[in-house]
Amino acid sequence: MEIIPVDDHITAIDHNLLGIPGVGVSYLVRGESAALIETGTSPTVPHTLAGLERLGVRPEQIDHIICTHVHMDHAGGAGYLAAALPRASVYIHSMSIEHLADPARLMASVRRAVGEEAWALHGDVKPIPVERLRPAEQLRLDLGRDVVLEAIATPGHSPDHLSYWDRRSGGLFIGDAAGLVMDRWGLYFPVTPVPTYNLRAHRDTIAMLRAQSIPRIYVTHHGPHDDVDLQLSRAHERLEELVGLVDAALDDGAPDVDALAARYLPYPDDGPAATVARSWSRMSVAGMIRYELKQRQA
Repeated sequence: MEIIPVDDHITAIDHNLLGIPGVGVSYLVRGESAALIETGTSPTVPHTLAGLERLGVRPEQIDHIICTHVHMDHAGGAGYLAAALPRASVYIHSMSIEHLADPARLMASVRRAVGEEAWALHGDVKPIPVERLRPAEQLRLDLGRDVVLEAIATPGHSPDHLSYWDRRSGGLFIGDAAGLVMDRWGLYFPVTPVPTYNLRAHRDTIAMLRAQSIPRIYVTHHGPHDDVDLQLSRAHERLEELVGLVDAALDDGAPDVDALAARYLPYPDDGPAATVARSWSRMSVAGMIRYELKQRQA
C-alpha cells in the first residue's frame, strides 16, 4: 500500500489491485467531510483501510463512497468498505444499483470477461443494503471548503460509466472513460470489455473530454496526470488501432482473440503485470469483436 499526495485536498491510495502495485487507486477527497472515489476489488479493501489509518482518517469520517461504474475493479470492494465505514452512503449509476444490492449476476459476468487466470485475483462482492445505495448520475456533493464533486456521463467503456469533476482543482476523476495509464508497467490503452461495450459512445466520450480543456485527470489505473492532451490523444489513437485490427480480422474470417491480443498489446510472459496485460487485452479484443459483429449483423 502506497500513499500518493495529489493535491491539498486529494490523496491517492494505491491498494495493490490484483496483488500488484501501480495498477489501481482509491482517491480520498477531503473538505469538511470526506469521500472515497473508487473501491477496488474486495481484496484491496484492507489496503485502503490501512491507507486511511495512515492518513489519520477514522472510519466514521468517511461520508461518501463513489464508484465510476459497476466493474469489480471499481465497485467490487464497495460492500466491504461500506461495512467498515458505517456512515458512508454508496453512489453509483442508478442502472447498476441492483448489482451492488445483489451481486450474483455481476460476479458471473466479470468471471467470463476477465478469464480464469485473472478471476482468482478479484475476490467476491459483499451485498450492500439498498438503503445505503444512492443514484449518482445527478450527483453534486458539497464537501465544504470549496470542495465540490459533480457527476458527468462518460459512457462507452460501460453504459453506466460516470466521471466526477473536482470543482476546486478543475480536474476529473475519469475512471476507465478513456483508458488506463499505468506508467510503472508501460501499459497505455483503452479497455473495451464484453458484454456491454459501445464503440460509438466511447468515441463520443473521448471527443467530449478532449474538448473540455481539463487541467488534470485522476485515472483509476493509475494516478493523477497533468499531460491530459497527450493521454486523451493516445487513448483515441489506441482505440482506433484496436478497431482496425478487429475489422481486418473479421474481414479475413473468424478472428483469433489470443493472436489479436498479442498483436495489440505485446507483453512479456513474466513480470508482475503480465496477468493484467493478458487478461485486459484479451477482454478488450473480445469486447470489440462482439461490438463489431453486432453492428455488422444489424
